[in-house]
Amino acid sequence: MNRGTHSGDLAEIEFVKRFNSNKTDSDFDFYIKDLDIKEIDNTYMVRVTTKQHSKLSNQTVMTRADSYLIDSKDALIKDLIIGNDYYLDEDILSESDIDYSFIDYSGVSVKMSDSSKFQILKLTPESFNTLFGEYELGAGASIYCLREEEIIKNESVFAGWKTSKENVINKYKSELPDLIKLNNNIDIIEEMRIYKELKEFSNKKIAERINESKEIKEIVFNGYHIYEEPYSASYFYKGGKINKLNYIPFNVTTGSGRSNGIFTIVLKPKGETIE
Repeated sequence: MNRGTHSGDLAEIEFVKRFNSNKTDSDFDFYIKDLDIKEIDNTYMVRVTTKQHSKLSNQTVMTRADSYLIDSKDALIKDLIIGNDYYLDEDILSESDIDYSFIDYSGVSVKMSDSSKFQILKLTPESFNTLFGEYELGAGASIYCLREEEIIKNESVFAGWKTSKENVINKYKSELPDLIKLNNNIDIIEEMRIYKELKEFSNKKIAERINESKEIKEIVFNGYHIYEEPYSASYFYKGGKINKLNYIPFNVTTGSGRSNGIFTIVLKPKGETIE
């Protein structure tokens, strides 16, 4: 879940300060108990300000967690916290030389109380292939199908997804028999209908493959398996409360760069419900 906007940064900063200044707030009870934290006085929230390696994209990227907990018995940390108005981030920690240890699986994805327009995950063709084991499904979901003048762009879609129209047809013709017609001279209206069918099929299949696989769900929603701890997000903070993050109802969409030849599949929240 991406971060980096000014308002998102402020939400994360305020969350870190709120926790560190009042750890016994009842809104944090579930979080503390779920992590089985015994020494709350030695526990501190840290905002993520670094990028980390992702096994999904094989790049250094923003992580799923916006903040996480550390345990520190270092006598200097209390002065550091108070001196920074209860705010603590990775940059401050690295400059302070304070002794601490990570609390694994304490990562929190932080959202503003009125935020519902965030990305759950953006997949490039390479990371999509790592997650799903194929390019063709991403190409199908990225296809143009609504306007006659855009149909010609589908050749660049196939190429951008490191595949071809023939590969897509061969892969899914048993489930979508009309795909074979794309090899013939058909009128543009029929071509658009078939491409629309392919797009709807691909979006539905992506959602099904996520929902049917525990491992893929954990990668998508939590960042488990692709980030080292504590950079996955086991919890979700919104509206003043922390809840366990297991699932977010989602829609499958294309990224905004498609018209410029930058192909991505983006998962966006369907509604407000976080389970």
